[in-house]
Amino acid sequence: MDESCPRYCWGENVNLVHEAMARESSPDGKKPRKESKKNTRTRFIATLLTWILLNLIWMHYSHAIAVNEVSKHDREVNGKYVLDVPNMFGLDRETAVDLNCDFKPKNATVPVVTVRIHHEMTEGELLLIWEGNSTDDCIVDQLILPPGEHTFYTTVIIDGEAEVYPSKYISAEMNLGMHLWEPFRTEGFVVANLLGLSLGIADRAIREIMRRRNESRVRNMPLHKRRQKEEWEQLAHSMSGGDPVDVDDLVGFELQPQSESAEMQRKAHARKVCCPSCGSRWRH
Repeated sequence: MDESCPRYCWGENVNLVHEAMARESSPDGKKPRKESKKNTRTRFIATLLTWILLNLIWMHYSHAIAVNEVSKHDREVNGKYVLDVPNMFGLDRETAVDLNCDFKPKNATVPVVTVRIHHEMTEGELLLIWEGNSTDDCIVDQLILPPGEHTFYTTVIIDGEAEVYPSKYISAEMNLGMHLWEPFRTEGFVVANLLGLSLGIADRAIREIMRRRNESRVRNMPLHKRRQKEEWEQLAHSMSGGDPVDVDDLVGFELQPQSESAEMQRKAHARKVCCPSCGSRWRH
């Protein structure tokens, strides 16, 4: 401290700094709390929408069907088709399979024939899952199949014997649809909710870290820089459609209440009288 200046002059300077900092920390010097509440509400809505979106995405994909085409009209009938049911995640979960089929006579001149569909599992067991005439509706209940290879046979019966060339008598359309993700539907919803919760917590933690860094940076910033920063933020907020900026904010608190201005002038005059060199240094 310069001994040429009386101690009370330095005390006046320190008091001025404290008063300026007190004005900045007062409710009038802070940003509107309304903006902070608006940002908090926006982040909450964004987190909620993300959580809902994750659940909707999983709900859609859990009902997705992997379609395997077996036969199609106006093509050769595929009398033997091997379906490989995957072992998802190695958990040996059974998979639901839809069998959709449609048969019709090849043309108007061929007779109505009997059609059979058999299902052969890996163990070699042969199971009849549908039998009817070539003019009947083909309706098969949903199959629940374990992982592994499954063979489906389409056979045309004439006079009690299997026809070697079924395409001579019928036109067929058949496909097998596997619900691969349905066995994991519950686990998927659990994962989607945990992921949404983790994103919300991570977002909150990151914003808290950034807020603390910004506060630390502002605390270490010189007083005049802090004022310039606040004035610029208020101006940017107004230009972006926020609350209008007060003229007093843009001039950097030049217009003070009359009583406060008089008190500031009195203290400034006391500094000049006590120590002109100190006053010039302070103003600089």
